[in-house]
Amino acid sequence: MPTTITNLSLFALILSLICLFLIGFLFWQNLAFNRVRKAFFAGRNGRDLENVLMELTQKLQLLEDEKTVLEASLASLKTSSTFAIQQIGVHRFNPFADGGGNFSFTLALLDGHNTGVVITSMHGREQNRIYAKQLAHGKAETQLTEEEEHAIALANTKFN
Repeated sequence: MPTTITNLSLFALILSLICLFLIGFLFWQNLAFNRVRKAFFAGRNGRDLENVLMELTQKLQLLEDEKTVLEASLASLKTSSTFAIQQIGVHRFNPFADGGGNFSFTLALLDGHNTGVVITSMHGREQNRIYAKQLAHGKAETQLTEEEEHAIALANTKFN
């Protein structure tokens, strides 16, 4: 029986030393954590973390509001830009069989709705004639020549 008490006393002593060491280690860790926490929450110029987070939240909200405005502006711009010249087609040709070069041309200037103008310049030795035909949604008000139809087809294939 005395041996059992001695063994229990020795076991209790070892367990007490381990607990004492563990308490010391945890106390040291707590002190180190408190130093880090104080330094972290103090921030620059005495500002604490809560103020920094509030500022960042406000800035984030402002950025989200600006993003919403920019998205609406972009949608409006996309809608209105379909009425700007977006498609261009140029076809050069020689209208005369007796020689010369490809000095004549047809220029198609169209918006996103295939509305615009077709300009044809007929170049001859003695004169130059320029014709303009209006297009509305791909349809001309007058008969189109083969060259004008080719310029319109080029405009539609190059940029679509």
